[in-house]
Amino acid sequence: MQFSKAAEYAILGLTHLAREKDKSASVSEIARAEKLSLYFLRNVFQKLKSAKLVAAKRGSGYTLVKSASEISLKTVLEAVEQKLAIHACLQKKETDCARAKNCKIILRLAEVQRRLLADLDKIRLTDLL
Repeated sequence: MQFSKAAEYAILGLTHLAREKDKSASVSEIARAEKLSLYFLRNVFQKLKSAKLVAAKRGSGYTLVKSASEISLKTVLEAVEQKLAIHACLQKKETDCARAKNCKIILRLAEVQRRLLADLDKIRLTDLL
């Protein structure tokens, strides 16, 4: 599984807000501080807002909706990635593949994915500060 640029930007943006504690920060402030593309970061923050991870405060920027210790890396990734899967077959329904019921490869990879997602759910923003 390879995380996208959006995932990287989301993590950097949220950890920036987490370090600010109760202060808000604009996307342009975050982009400047973290050396990120402002235009791309704006799009990422729209996804984070839709996922209710951040809230926009009129005239002052964004804040975290929850404390950094309550936000898992899995939640952040799910907010910006289309679907978290280590193989294309694990993104589809079983009925999409004629071999799915007997595929030993996918059975093993599904277990790896389950463990990976469980581990990502244990990592909190506070662990990344």
